Formats: sequence, structure tokens, C-alpha cells
Amino acid sequence: MQKVFNVDGRIFSTLSKVFDLLILNILFLISCVPIVTIGASLTALYSVTLKMVRNEELFVAREFRSSFISNLKQSSIIWVAALLFFAALISIGHFVVPVNSLILFPLLLLATIILLSFMYVFPMIAKFKNSSFHILKNALFICLHSTAYSILLFIMTLFFLVVIPIYIPKLLFIWLFLGFSVSAFLKSFLLEKVFNTYVKKQH
Repeated sequence: MQKVFNVDGRIFSTLSKVFDLLILNILFLISCVPIVTIGASLTALYSVTLKMVRNEELFVAREFRSSFISNLKQSSIIWVAALLFFAALISIGHFVVPVNSLILFPLLLLATIILLSFMYVFPMIAKFKNSSFHILKNALFICLHSTAYSILLFIMTLFFLVVIPIYIPKLLFIWLFLGFSVSAFLKSFLLEKVFNTYVKKQH
């Protein structure tokens, strides 16, 4: 029993991780205030959680700040471009294409594929140093070749961003302080597995 409560014990380790996730969540929310920096914030968020699932020693605030600054330009450009693209796609679907048009299905399919692909983009920026073109190309490749993981990641995202705040209001207080970081942390287990699979195939 004494081992459980000591510095290396399971309870202490769990509480320490929860505290790290709490700090990470707060840093993420603060850095998202200028909407254009959400991309860099997501990259920094995953930079921390990917290292956490690999059990690497790190200082959360320092790692978050370092990743945010070093990836600010690339992540922000991709984020703003994605917003403009989806805004254009929604506008075309709503104002240009008739509801019963045959073009509507390909548009929805394109939007779905790109949306699923973007779940890999910012974690990939956090993990790999590469050009924006290669990041986007590889994200699309992984999305199309790991469909099951892509759908699972989407379901997890939907659960944390929609289901909990809207349909489980009792958890709203906890969600506000831990929702984004816990979501990224849990998804990082899947992301790390997917990334490692493709890294091994290249060697």
C-alpha cells in the first residue's frame, strides 16, 4: 500500500498526469483566443500529448511554448487556408448547388475526406519536420489508407466537442478544464500507432 502512495506510485503518477493535462488545457484555451492561432495551438497541444503517450519526460508549459512558437507560421497558414476552403465549400453547397443536384454528393464526399485528413495535419506538424505540401499530402494518404483509425478519431473528436458539452451537461465543468487536453491525449495513442506504422514501412 505504501508503494501506491509514494512518489513513484500509481496514484501519484495519475494525479501528476491529470495536473499536466489541466495545465495543458488552460494553455491551449488561452493560445486559441486569437482565432488565427488555433492551428499553432493544436500543434503545440499534440506536441505535448504525443510525448506524454511515449512517456517522455517534459515540462508541459515549456514544450507547449516551444512548439507553438516554432510552428506558428506553418500551422497558422494551414489553419486559415482550411477555414477559407471549408467556408468556400459550404457557400458553394448552400448557394450554388441545388439540394437535389448530383454534384452535392461528390461535394459532401470531398468535404468528409478533407475533414478526416485534417485530423492528422496538426499532429503531423508536431511530430515531423516537413513542408506544408508534404504534410497535407501525407495526411490525405494516411486518411485514405487508415480509414478505420480516421473514423475512430472522428468519433472521439465528436464525443469530446459535441456530445459532452451538449448532451452531458453534468460534465461541463470538468470538460472546460480537461476536455481538449484529454481528448488530444487519448487520440495520441492512436496517432502514435498510425504514424509509427508508416514510418516503419518507409525504412
